[in-house]
Amino acid sequence: MAAPAETTRPTRRDATREAILEAALRCFGRDGFRRTALDRVAREAGISRAALYLHFANKEELFRALVEDLHARSLEDAIAASRADAPAVERLTGAICAKTARFFDLLRSSEHAQEFLDENHRLCGSISAAFALRHARLLARILASADAAGELSLAAAGVSAAQIAELLLDTAEGIKTRNLSVLSSAAYRKRLGDAVRLVLAGLVAPPQRRRASAARATPRGTR
Repeated sequence: MAAPAETTRPTRRDATREAILEAALRCFGRDGFRRTALDRVAREAGISRAALYLHFANKEELFRALVEDLHARSLEDAIAASRADAPAVERLTGAICAKTARFFDLLRSSEHAQEFLDENHRLCGSISAAFALRHARLLARILASADAAGELSLAAAGVSAAQIAELLLDTAEGIKTRNLSVLSSAAYRKRLGDAVRLVLAGLVAPPQRRRASAARATPRGTR
């Protein structure tokens, strides 16, 4: 008799935690961190305050969990974008948008954006730094693979994949910070794509290297 199929449905506890995080996001966005009480989050999630305390001891712990969840979702989306069958410029743009656009949309939609940023710096610095490092490494892997495939030539430009990855992330953060109240969500994503294309334009491999890489990738019997 075959073993029963493994289920991926969340447990009741997981589902409750997700409901709390979604409710917290709505409450923090609508009312700000300081004005949001856990009673209000519990009501928004449709649970008792006692049930909420089974998951989070206080508002600060809830906020940290929310920020970590947002970063984790963004990283998952970035990894998916990095695996697309597309040129490096599109994979990089997709991965960077996955990292920053979610937060851009969140901050742009709330009148408490600055308070959210302040609390993020106060409570979540190590969380944000850890995920930023993972995103930078992901971008560096995309750049390194494009370099190995002859799509880019990092050595010719005298830079490393890690340096370009950091530059792209700094650029994305700069665009987000300077244009939070100016750009629409679509315009922000377009600006990111433009920035990636401009940076990569200076890294394009010379034609002879691209031809050599293409020849190496072609099966011998088809030449």
